[in-house]
Amino acid sequence: MKRLILAIAILLSCFAGRAQSIGLIDLNNLTSLKSEQIDDYFTAGKIFKLQVGEEQDGVVIKHWLVMNPKAGKTEIVFTGKGFKTAAGDILHNASYQTNDPQNIYNLINQTKGAGLKLTFQGADNKDNIYIYDSFLYHVVFKLSFDQTVGTVDITQKFAFTQ
Repeated sequence: MKRLILAIAILLSCFAGRAQSIGLIDLNNLTSLKSEQIDDYFTAGKIFKLQVGEEQDGVVIKHWLVMNPKAGKTEIVFTGKGFKTAAGDILHNASYQTNDPQNIYNLINQTKGAGLKLTFQGADNKDNIYIYDSFLYHVVFKLSFDQTVGTVDITQKFAFTQ
C-alpha cells in the first residue's frame, strides 16, 4: 500500500505542461478504470469524443478521437484492451496514437520525470522503440523513422483491487 501511495505521489508530481490533449498520468489512470468510468472521464473532459467501439475477443475496444485537433494533427486514445492473468485478474492497457512527434517526445519527458526506468532503446524495421518500466506500469513508445506516426502503449503490471 505504501508503494502504491508513493507511486501515485511521484506520478502526480511529474511535469504536467504539455501540448498534447492527454498526458502520462491520464493514460496511466485509464488502465485502472472500468469501461463506464472511462466513458465518464472522456465525456466530462470534452476533449475527446467516441469515434468507434468495436468488439474483439468479447471485449469492446473504444477509439477516442480529439474533438478539435490542430490543423493536420490527430490524436486517438484506445481503451478496453487487456489480458487475463492466471489468477483471473484483468490487466488493462491504454494506447495513444498521434501524427505529431512532439507529443511523443513530451510523453517521453513526462515518463522520465515520473521516474520510470528506461529498460530498452532500439529500433525495428520502421520504428524507434523506447520501453520504460516501473513496478506499476510497462510503457512502450514507438516513433516511426519518418516521424509521421507515434504510439504509446501503457499496460498495468498488476491489477488494482477496489
